[in-house]
Amino acid sequence: MIYDASTTIDGFLSATAARQPTPGGGSVTALVGALAAATGEMVINYSIGKKGLEAFQDELKPALAEITRARMVLLQLMAEDQAAYEAVSNLRKLPSDSPERKDKLPAAMLASVRVPQAIAATSVAILERCDRLVNFTNYYLLSDLAVAADLSMAAIRCAIYSVRANLNDLPDPEDRREAEATIGQILNRAVLLIQSVAPRIWDRNSQGA
Repeated sequence: MIYDASTTIDGFLSATAARQPTPGGGSVTALVGALAAATGEMVINYSIGKKGLEAFQDELKPALAEITRARMVLLQLMAEDQAAYEAVSNLRKLPSDSPERKDKLPAAMLASVRVPQAIAATSVAILERCDRLVNFTNYYLLSDLAVAADLSMAAIRCAIYSVRANLNDLPDPEDRREAEATIGQILNRAVLLIQSVAPRIWDRNSQGA
């Protein structure tokens, strides 16, 4: 069974807690990223049309559309992560000399890396948007913006854990090198962003409304 956006919160949490392989860490990570996006959307929705922020409406509206798309992507990746795991698991149950296993397992393993890699990349996009919004969003939702940024960072780190957990199972050394390089770049970018956005949020918060 694939747990997706139609699953209730209680249903997803219960399924995650159960002794079953999916949903697992990758799906949870995608959900965390989606929560980061939703929190960012709330901040922007409380900023669009707010008195005193008229000059920033042309940036706020596209920002809302971008973060909403990110949320939708992450919910799709939540389901794709489960499908990727199940594909690998089913193929590994076949005999090692099975033609189907030999033909399909490399691509399935690559998918198990590419999905969390996409989760990390999408979460970086949310964090970048949070960084750009610090100076012109609703003052009273700065703490929510901080939540969005920190949840994005958590999703990035956790997605990278999932990538690295599967790297050694990639049969193609070039795929391993490419994935390692990509997540290294993502993490470096994310660290710079979170080190920028968090202090700026609290600097603005200390200045008062």
